[in-house]
Amino acid sequence: MSSAALFKTRFLVGRGALHVQSLIIFLLLTIFFPAFQVYAREQTQLQEQEKIKHQVNVTLKLVQVYVTDKKGNPVTDLSQEDFTVFDNNERKFITDFEKHLQSFALPVSSEEKEPQEQNLTPNQPRPATEKLTRKFFFLFDFVFNNKKGVRATREAALDFMNKIVQPEDEIGIITYSLEGGLAIREFLTRDHARIRKFIESIGLNRYQSSVENLEIRYWSDTNKENLLDVTEQGYVGAGMFSVDDPNQPGYLGSDEMKRAAMTGENKVQAITFLREMTKLSQALGYVPGIKHVLFFSAGIPYSLIYGIQVADPSRGGWRQDWGQTQIQYYLDDLQKQITHANLVFYAFDTEDPVTRLNLDQRLTGMLTLGKIADFSGGKYFGNVNNFPRALNDVQKMTGCYYVLGYYVDEKWDGQFHEIKVQVNRPGVKVYSQRGYFNPKPFKELSAVEKQLQLVDLCLSEKPILQTPLELKSGGFSYFISGKENLLLWARLLKEDLSKLAGNKMELLFVIFDAENNLVKMDRQKFKLSSLPESEQIYLSSPFSLPPGNYKCRVVVRNLDSGQSALGSAEVGIREETKNGLGLGQPQLLTPSSSVNYHNFASFLPLGTRNYNLQPSQLPAGSQEFYLLLSCGLSEIKNPSLELKAVLLRTEKDQTVSIPATLDMVETRKEADQQTYIVRIKTEPLAVGNYLLYLHALDKTNGLRSTRSLALSVRNSTELQETQVYQK
Repeated sequence: MSSAALFKTRFLVGRGALHVQSLIIFLLLTIFFPAFQVYAREQTQLQEQEKIKHQVNVTLKLVQVYVTDKKGNPVTDLSQEDFTVFDNNERKFITDFEKHLQSFALPVSSEEKEPQEQNLTPNQPRPATEKLTRKFFFLFDFVFNNKKGVRATREAALDFMNKIVQPEDEIGIITYSLEGGLAIREFLTRDHARIRKFIESIGLNRYQSSVENLEIRYWSDTNKENLLDVTEQGYVGAGMFSVDDPNQPGYLGSDEMKRAAMTGENKVQAITFLREMTKLSQALGYVPGIKHVLFFSAGIPYSLIYGIQVADPSRGGWRQDWGQTQIQYYLDDLQKQITHANLVFYAFDTEDPVTRLNLDQRLTGMLTLGKIADFSGGKYFGNVNNFPRALNDVQKMTGCYYVLGYYVDEKWDGQFHEIKVQVNRPGVKVYSQRGYFNPKPFKELSAVEKQLQLVDLCLSEKPILQTPLELKSGGFSYFISGKENLLLWARLLKEDLSKLAGNKMELLFVIFDAENNLVKMDRQKFKLSSLPESEQIYLSSPFSLPPGNYKCRVVVRNLDSGQSALGSAEVGIREETKNGLGLGQPQLLTPSSSVNYHNFASFLPLGTRNYNLQPSQLPAGSQEFYLLLSCGLSEIKNPSLELKAVLLRTEKDQTVSIPATLDMVETRKEADQQTYIVRIKTEPLAVGNYLLYLHALDKTNGLRSTRSLALSVRNSTELQETQVYQK
């Protein structure tokens, strides 16, 4: 049996099993109906309590507001008393107020420029109360575009990253292509280097993003269609109608044939883009605050949507096209959805300027882009090659804003709330988000909304669509034929998971490399009702990885409610040891009497069942602790191993040695590795950070190996309050 088979457990119920269960339930109801009536009443009461719990919840709503004067300059001297907020026409009392003034966006005179820059530098630490920052999405359209437009898109986007983006800004990437459809390529992140890497690859080579990897792995594992249309994308090109060589695939022959084919294909692509963008906009509506979309496209031709009448000399008359009512419907629907979702579009027209001069404007996408931008409250920029000035306008429009907060009784009904913001000052223009959606039960979410939630959990530095529970998780390593492998684990407690409200659960182990590229993922399903009432359950999954450092996310998501628990871990895998000795990544243990290892690894000492696996944190005052440690023995005969421990406390300016001894508790021996449970005894540990060095010596061959483990010692209250997903 392979190592994967030893750990990987799946919980699958076939259709036949469901029929048997239904029959059993029917018989039980027939025989024990009176008892069932009591049970049913209790369940109804519980459901009503759960329904009430989800229906009303007092929550703080935050609204981003931009205020400009008649010249379009930001107004920066407003106070909380200057604002009035209406939620569904009901005036709200403003409880929270923030002012975000970026110095680069402030219009200052030469004599006052220097002191303002000192007070409002871009790198100045933000107040601790800051809750909403700028969010930008690049939307790269590779269908309604051209080669020159793609090159200009790349140049403009890189300029935006280099000159406009601030460290606290969150950036995401969405693409639309013939091969991949509409795809989220990167979700909102402050990892700007990763965003820049994607942009640099535009038009040059294929780049596989973290979201794309996550989507492919998740949906291939569930054998379902990819709901974000993320498939194996090809290169970024100029579209299917750029082929003029008769000997090349895709050549369409006469102009009439090309026109007919283009019209049909353009219609399909226009409907696809508008329909899928509407779905995605609806999902993004649950992301707090205003989302600024930098839309790079030549646009859907206006004539394709609304029709056109032009002279046709070849026919001696007029050529008329009445447009496509279906596309008009989808465009109107998109415009409504982007306003409800608080998406503000800044449209950069990538049409070749020379081409535009020779065409009727109605045959280009200029009017369509302008319509979308204006309707969203953004702006249309007519020539992408003038991007420096356009990007400065975007910076000016987004750089200074206010955040207003007020409390509402939030209901789980998915309804839209309209927001109106007024400012008590004549002559100013107010731009704010137009409203928000109440949350709704997970079962009522669309497929895209559900998948976006999962992307947020797995990829966001701190999830923004929900606040997950803390999940105890971690990882340690073991050896197979000298190669170090990783075992990720998650600790499940039925009492805790019951807070997620539902029975059907999924467990995801997601692994990223040092550059935040997704490298591995495993998905397991289980039912909450299958877990014992009091025992702590451990589920695990093995991974074979190349040497390197890895960041891991562990997600438990309730498939009924959508509520989740989140854990994380950082692990390192070393180079393969050939004809040598190697120590694996150790795992902290704490004694326990109620542990259930659901898929117990064969190489673990049997006594492991008497311990909890624990993240590398200890309570202050600890004098002893336990470790699980594997030692790889590649082609070593008759080893005689000796283990020692050295404990260091790391302070700001120095490292202090702490007395420590290591005792063997239990050993499990196999041909190519030995796994130990060891006890470390030391003096009472004070609050602080420590490094534990473990040294192995084979006294027979003189071979040595060393491994370290970072330990954090905290007060008990700090350990309880620490959230595993904090940065």
